Amino acid sequence: MLLKDLKNTIRQSAVYGLSRVSAKLISFILLPLYSVNFSVSEYGIIVRIETLWQILFAFFLFGMESGIVKWYTGIPETAGRRKFLFSVTLFLLITNLIFVFFLYLASGLFSELIFQSGSYSGLIVYASLIAFAETMVFLIFLLLRINEKAFLYTFFSVIITVINLALQVYFILYTEIKLEGIFIAKIISPLAVVLILLPYYLKNITPSFDSKNLKSLIAFSFPVMLAAVFSTLLNQSDRYIIGFLKDSAQVGLYGLAYNICGVLNFFVIGPFSLAFTVISWKKLNDENGKRFFTKSVTYLFFGVIYLALILSLFTPELIKILALNKDYWKAKDVVPWIAVSIPFYGISTIGFFSFYVTGKTSYVLYFFIVTLVVNIILNFILISFIGMYGAAVANFISFVFLCILNYRYSRSNYFFKYEWKKIFYMCVVYTALVFPFFGFVISGFFLTLTLKVTAVLIFPVLLYLLNFYEEIELERINGFFYRYFRINLFGRFR
Repeated sequence: MLLKDLKNTIRQSAVYGLSRVSAKLISFILLPLYSVNFSVSEYGIIVRIETLWQILFAFFLFGMESGIVKWYTGIPETAGRRKFLFSVTLFLLITNLIFVFFLYLASGLFSELIFQSGSYSGLIVYASLIAFAETMVFLIFLLLRINEKAFLYTFFSVIITVINLALQVYFILYTEIKLEGIFIAKIISPLAVVLILLPYYLKNITPSFDSKNLKSLIAFSFPVMLAAVFSTLLNQSDRYIIGFLKDSAQVGLYGLAYNICGVLNFFVIGPFSLAFTVISWKKLNDENGKRFFTKSVTYLFFGVIYLALILSLFTPELIKILALNKDYWKAKDVVPWIAVSIPFYGISTIGFFSFYVTGKTSYVLYFFIVTLVVNIILNFILISFIGMYGAAVANFISFVFLCILNYRYSRSNYFFKYEWKKIFYMCVVYTALVFPFFGFVISGFFLTLTLKVTAVLIFPVLLYLLNFYEEIELERINGFFYRYFRINLFGRFR
């Protein structure tokens, strides 16, 4: 039963992952175009505006994702659900428009704070409009997820990606507003899909106000929203600190490295989180519920760190193919440090469920505030000495610290264990296999490639030697290889 539940989560994650991957592919498809048309310093401007709209999106969505699912699925009658959804939509629409208007008035101030120049006020407004567009399409997509229309969700996510890609290529190649065009494309593409799906959404709402449930949702979501803001700052504020202490070129290189590592988020963590948000509430009262959450942490960490290993090893070759400007290639050296921190961020998204169950969402907020303070202090110290590498180290320490905080205080809430010993083993093996390639010079392309492929293949083998796998896991692995390749890996299984 447990493996069946995990398979269902992985299946749902894979479907959602197709949409996330399609969006992330834009960064790689357009990287050759970016590297030819923008200097590394200009790319640093793009990085900081993208960071801003992600921070704004956390405000605009008001942390309502998990709460909407909880309240919507908890209302038994269809009429009540439609009224509730209308109330949420109206609330977000009004608050979003107020936010956009405020940012329009304060755009010059934000430009000075972020870039030490008032020349980028227009980009600040674009960032707010992107956040607004993403909030509106997110509401519709959330309904698709609740109704388990994963393939429809994926189809329209890909449509957004295609429109976005086409518009960016047009603006960069055929207009004079190359930089501005990147963000205009990000506004138009989600709004186009909102218009297409609006009839479907309208069928699921009733123009009637549900003040009682909305108030409860706001009370539940407010600390979640603040936590989301602090979480985004935790992930993104180092770009601003690098820009303040160093220069825009280092922001660009660090931002590129982070975008490369973002593949891990888009391939695994993001899709898993989308599926987990819905499935977790259904598993809450199951007999094997807590074991489901424990194994979800372990398997998510394994999946992310294995991909981090592959990404770290082959980024030096990949970046030379994608970035036509050699100035961009220096980003490869910081990728392994960023990549190894992302699994810890991933499992924290599961750990927060402990506090969603008990309604103590303020705990999540406190964790992010404390971790953000630690992160900022570390960034100012380490960036001053070793630049963007210091930001990567601070990032890793901060996410490990966040996981420990989360686990420590979940004991008095809905507690489920982490397999810390296995997590430690995965980190040790990752370090042993990755960092020699960055600490030593290996001559010869084919020798380097052979050693890297070998490192990828022996990662799960080394974990086996450390008694990482349970008996049932070995049996399933053996069954897979025997079924498809007629290979019996472990003699005791047939």
